[in-house]
This record gives sequence, C-alpha cells and structure tokens, in this order.
Amino acid sequence: MSIRPPKDLYQYRGHKRTVAPATEPVTADELRSYLVESATGLPDAEANALVAEAREMIEEATGLALITQTWQLALDHWPAQQAEWWDGIRQGSMAELYGGHADLCLPRYPLQSLSSVKVYDEASVEATAGDIFDVDTFRKPGRITLKVGETWPVALRANNAIIIEYIAGYGDAADVPASLKRAVKQIAAYLYSHKGDDCIPDNALAQAKSLLSGYWVARI
Repeated sequence: MSIRPPKDLYQYRGHKRTVAPATEPVTADELRSYLVESATGLPDAEANALVAEAREMIEEATGLALITQTWQLALDHWPAQQAEWWDGIRQGSMAELYGGHADLCLPRYPLQSLSSVKVYDEASVEATAGDIFDVDTFRKPGRITLKVGETWPVALRANNAIIIEYIAGYGDAADVPASLKRAVKQIAAYLYSHKGDDCIPDNALAQAKSLLSGYWVARI
C-alpha cells in the first residue's frame, strides 16, 4: 500500500518584467487633447506619468501587455511533474505518471515569442532547453506546448528550477487596440482630476470597465 501526498494545485510562480515598454500607448498631446488641457496646465512629464500609471493599472488588472515588453516566469517544477507516490514500483496511467498536461500558459498576453527556457540542477548549474516547444501565440494567454515525443527538461533545483523568458505585447502604440487606448485615457483623466487623498485605484479602473471587459481572461 502506498500513500499519496496531496497535489500542489497552486504551485509557486514568480513573475517579473525584465525589459520595460520603450514607449507608451498614448502620448502627452493625445491625453491633453482628451482632457482639453494646455501644455501649461498639464506638462509633458506629468502627462506621461499619468499615462504610464494608467497603463500599468490596466496591465496588472487584466494580465495584458499593451506595448512590447519582456518577462521572466520562474517555476519550481513543470506542470503535472510533482511526485505522486513511490513504493519501488510506478503505478497508475502513463498520462498521470509522465504528465498529462504538456502545455504551460504564460501569464502576460498577447504572447509574441519565446526567448529562452532555462533549467537548473541541484548545484544551480544552468542548461538551456533546445527546440522542444511549440509556441502558441493565438491563445490568450499564450502557451508553450511540448512537441510530440519530447519530455520536460530535467529541473532539480529546490526553488526557481525553471526560468522562462518571453516577449509579450501588441507591439508599439500604433498596434494597441483603440478601445485600450481610450481606457488608458479614461483612467489617466480620472487620476488627473482626483489628485490627492480621494484618488481610489478601484474607482479609476471602474471608469474603463466596459472597455476592458472584453480583455479580461477568466481564471479558475
């Protein structure tokens, strides 16, 4: 008789941006035009800061990447690779033992490309995975999927054994959907008109809720 440890349904996923967007989806002039404001009343530096804050609020709330940016995802182990049980003989179906889920979603979308997949052994020695993944840029969020006949690269370090670097975003400002640009302007306008203690982030996002509703990805 063997004892199964409980499944880790919510494995650790570290995530950080390594290359920030080079531009913003809305210019200072576009924001001033939306607000019917002058350059004296709203200088470039303040306008650009409002746009950047609005963009970041949208990205954090939805998982979007509006302008091209680079991210790293850190995992302790691959999906469906947590040890189930062991009493000297492997038991169970092949799908259960060797990973029934052969794909991995990347949090920020739209996914542009996969830059690298690196794994680490017990001594933190790095190895780069070869051409073993198909990259799905159609799905939102995007995903990487093991090619037929391939297996997950061995990753043995206790923490952050896998580092996946990828590029996400619509492109430059011209590629961002008009509805998202309008959402940026609406939130920036709220931030501009609610300076001080009465500025509530949830209220700012509420200004653009209808524009963002089509971009939220339901998560279970």
